[in-house]
Amino acid sequence: MRLAAASATDQGRVRSNNEDAFLIDDQRALFAVADGMGGHRGGEVASHTAIEALRAAMANGTPLHDAITRANTAVLTRAAGDDELTGMGTTMTAVVAVGGRQLLIGHVGDSRAYLLHDGTLRRATDDHSLVEELVREGRLTPEQAEAHPQRAIVTRALGVDSEVEVDLYTLDVETGDRVVLCSDGLTTMVRERDIERLARAEQDPQRLAEALVGAANEAGGEDNITVIVIDVLEADPVVAHDPTALVAEQTVPVSRSAVVAPPDPPEPRVPRAKGSRGRTVRSAILVVLPLLLIVGAATAALGWYARSSYFVGASGSEVVIYKGVPGGVLGWNPTVDRRTGLVVASLPALDRDRVTTNGARGSLATAVAYVGRLRAAADAVASTTTTTRPKRTTTTTRPRRTTTTTRPRVTVTTKVGP
Repeated sequence: MRLAAASATDQGRVRSNNEDAFLIDDQRALFAVADGMGGHRGGEVASHTAIEALRAAMANGTPLHDAITRANTAVLTRAAGDDELTGMGTTMTAVVAVGGRQLLIGHVGDSRAYLLHDGTLRRATDDHSLVEELVREGRLTPEQAEAHPQRAIVTRALGVDSEVEVDLYTLDVETGDRVVLCSDGLTTMVRERDIERLARAEQDPQRLAEALVGAANEAGGEDNITVIVIDVLEADPVVAHDPTALVAEQTVPVSRSAVVAPPDPPEPRVPRAKGSRGRTVRSAILVVLPLLLIVGAATAALGWYARSSYFVGASGSEVVIYKGVPGGVLGWNPTVDRRTGLVVASLPALDRDRVTTNGARGSLATAVAYVGRLRAAADAVASTTTTTRPKRTTTTTRPRRTTTTTRPRVTVTTKVGP
């Protein structure tokens, strides 16, 4: 996979400092945006602490999910014992190339990742914010959410609790695709259709990043703005990749202008010994045996990867928790781990769409928690349906109307004034 990456950041026109931080790691094809919160000093410290902890963890071969968890611990540790930093936190949205045609996204908070494919922009992450949860529950429209006074309230962030739930997403990309990472300083100022228009029109990733930041400032610049643009210059052929590299999330090298994947190593050559036939066989064994051990370890690692994650999906009309990776990995197909008894049709439309596209990927705890939220949303829909008519009847009955217009009620009201 060959990539090109560019970035731009600005404090905006209202804030006196920039609490955003970002990362482009050339060696690991690792990209991240963090939006800090917690006051003039706290937010800036939180975002930079999380970004550095993520970089260090990934450099040591830590998987993305665990690396973000370590970033959460780093923010909590940095705030301990410092009154000026108490309560600080940060969002984080990170992307790493895992080989072939796949990108892996780790996400906490309301920063976002978008994918532009064939000229159409779609959001690849779900916001962990109050208004977005209301939108997913069907209690707010997207238009209402854009102007909601509580749209800045996040429901999940790094540095808040000792344990954090990290959402994981996989993106299958093709040559010509474009990924945009951004803090909410862009998305609260610029509509998605305008982000799509700019992303289609501007071919250079650096100029696009700067144009998006400029558009947010022109719209008011009420928050810090950070944008990373990642272009897929060339996707690898559809072949089986080394599963040990996939599990460890090893990546191809990256440069700001272009990412050139190293050439495939030459196939091992078995040396011909000039001695006896026995020496030739021993030499062959010395070469072949390590390869067999590597293949065995790779197969075991692939099996671990394919069976160590969970996701929520649909089995017929029922919501279930699957164990494995959506679509399977080289023969390891997902299996139903738990049945929930929850009917897909009872969910709000947005939740139904996410379930049918295999949402909430990650640990078993992540899947169970997501099913809990789905059950609550379904109960809310059922409750609304069953209680609407009785409420209308009560408010229009004559006894209610008579009670509100009797003389005692009027007398009490006029006595409150003096």
